[in-house]
Amino acid sequence: MDNTIIIYLIKASLALILFYGVYMLFLRKDTFFTIRRFYFLFAVFFSLIFPLVSIEIPIANEAQMQIPVYWLSEIDAVTVSPKENPSLSMTVYFLIGLSVISALYACRFIVQILSLLKVRMKSESEKTGSCRIIKLEGKETSSFSFFHWIFVAPELYNTSGQDEIVAHEQAHARQYHSVDVLIFEVLCICFWWNPCVWLLKREMKINLEYLADQGVLKAGFDQKEYQYILLKASNRSTGIPLINNFNVSQLKKRITMMNKQETFIGKASKYLLVVPVGLALLLGNAAQASPDLIDVISNKTAISDDYSRDDLQVPQKKDGVYASVEKMPQYPGGESAMFEYLAKNLKYPTESSKNKIQGRVTVRFIVKSTGEISSATVIRGIDPLLDAEALRVVNAMPAWIPGKQKDKAVDVYYALPIVFKLSRNNAAPTSSKDKNEVMVVGYGDDASNSKVGVAGLKKGGSGDDRKAFVTVEQMPKFPGGESAMQKYIGENLKYPEEASKNKIQGRVTIRFVVSETGAITDAVVIRGISPECDAEALRVINAMPNWTPGKQNGKDVSVYFTLPIVFRLKTDKAPVTNQLSSEPISKSLFVLDGKVIDNETYLSLNTSKIESVNIKKDAASLAKYGTAANGKENVIEITTKK
Repeated sequence: MDNTIIIYLIKASLALILFYGVYMLFLRKDTFFTIRRFYFLFAVFFSLIFPLVSIEIPIANEAQMQIPVYWLSEIDAVTVSPKENPSLSMTVYFLIGLSVISALYACRFIVQILSLLKVRMKSESEKTGSCRIIKLEGKETSSFSFFHWIFVAPELYNTSGQDEIVAHEQAHARQYHSVDVLIFEVLCICFWWNPCVWLLKREMKINLEYLADQGVLKAGFDQKEYQYILLKASNRSTGIPLINNFNVSQLKKRITMMNKQETFIGKASKYLLVVPVGLALLLGNAAQASPDLIDVISNKTAISDDYSRDDLQVPQKKDGVYASVEKMPQYPGGESAMFEYLAKNLKYPTESSKNKIQGRVTVRFIVKSTGEISSATVIRGIDPLLDAEALRVVNAMPAWIPGKQKDKAVDVYYALPIVFKLSRNNAAPTSSKDKNEVMVVGYGDDASNSKVGVAGLKKGGSGDDRKAFVTVEQMPKFPGGESAMQKYIGENLKYPEEASKNKIQGRVTIRFVVSETGAITDAVVIRGISPECDAEALRVINAMPNWTPGKQNGKDVSVYFTLPIVFRLKTDKAPVTNQLSSEPISKSLFVLDGKVIDNETYLSLNTSKIESVNIKKDAASLAKYGTAANGKENVIEITTKK
């Protein structure tokens, strides 16, 4: 929450600085005073509102259900718990300091209001049209106005200069300039530490004086006589900055502007600069909401993720089938298992290979409420043989864990893009523009008889040598296996003190490449929770020892890996991973009260509600659960308390 406030203040301040810069560079020398007034008001309200606006870029249903290739293998989520530390963070102290000074400015503002009311109550007044003219006392007092109250200095009362002064203040009152002044006073209270706010306030007030001067001259008063009256009144002040003061220090600017020829009306089009400025700020705000791979992580697929933006979308439904639900359907064993299934079963048709046909086939299907695959169709094809191969493999998939809407299993649409791509021995591979896809790479003259790799993001360069795979024949391994990796992370990962103080917790997802030499490269945060936690997760990943590299077609290759790391404060809802089993969860099938559950549900279990746990590794126990146990080494049966 504290960081959210800081980010909001920074974004709003940057917007105000940008609007001030545009004004000083392009707008301050013209005579479009009314348009300029609304420019200032727009700058204030837009700057305050735009940080709160989240832009959703429309994405077709197909894109919402594509498979993100960056998710290689489901790794145990590592949970780090900090030591208890009740002290306040530096962020909180910083916000308290800002608030204290803002409170002092607010008190000053209230005192000014009370002083104005006091002057009004003790002074004589008379009604003139819609305004009330109030005679001030004191020789050093200047004329001013506040809404429809016009305060006139005593030496000008009933003199030849009174009419010009009253006309000036009536222009302020008629155009409600006091509203602008009050808005900027409140803005200065909240953003007192931003110098551009005070500069904007100064420019706003001088522009209001331009408008009032313009009103006097349009009323028919002599320009030179009026300027002489301004000079006579220039050495007086009210000491109340929240009113429209007749004494303004920029008197020279006012006289210059009165003598200036009106700007050609066509030049008013430059105020349209607010459009690109506003769009740039909005798009910048949207880009920050989705760091790095926005087109990848914005689409929720088979992996259920508490932090997905699809959780906030209204479910789309057609013919009783949802396009997006609270919990998307999941291939048994997760996406890594699905990639392995595709790698083992997809074959590059011989005829297509000989004819050098390659491209993307997109298959759409329905995951029924029972988990069965139905109604598979090719919605984008390239060749009858490749289309048929993609359909064959999709239709042969085992039953999925069904999607859920309001805790009820429902039918859900799913779209799977599969790219068939020949190795450079057959044809020059075309680069894939879509990161959310499965890529089938055929090797050798007869691609159908060779191994098929499921590849994805390219590291750069050209050809297969520079490609980072998602699933390969032999996956890379951490020295000692997954349990050793869990131990390494548990021993080296530290809960950042700042994050602990601010009670920040959640999942940081790191994507990295295990290169052909086994080194860890290109580690990036694809979903984070705070700068401190993100940096700590990256530090530990980058410090990992070399892995055993993955292999494809008998050759060491680079492979993408994704690792979720959970930073969790101490609660009674500890993850079951450390308490139930030392087995890697990616090799375990979890059964809760007789029903198969996914790894996300397992990790979120409340251990206080568990009655018993049975770990079975025999073939009969695995066979009991059919295809759901494919690729698993053990079954963990969990029984909860009744």
